[in-house]
Amino acid sequence: MSNQHDPLHMIPELKPLAAHDYLALLHFLWMGASGLGAARCGWEMVTDKKAKPADVALGVLLLSAPLVVACIWGGCLLGIARHYQLIS
Repeated sequence: MSNQHDPLHMIPELKPLAAHDYLALLHFLWMGASGLGAARCGWEMVTDKKAKPADVALGVLLLSAPLVVACIWGGCLLGIARHYQLIS
């Protein structure tokens, strides 16, 4: 038999997920998939009193993330509709 130490005893046992865990996961996925998380970060960069011009420029780009995501989703839906000949 080996006399090695088992490192797996340090990992806590997983508990069943509660409703707030699922809500937190859905919120995280929504913010990421819609670009709102990036826009929020951009807004904080733009409105920061200590922001430099480079920070403001990056913040403005991040503010456009939901628009970019919406355009990508729209293009995908348009392609699907054309594929299934729902539109000409």
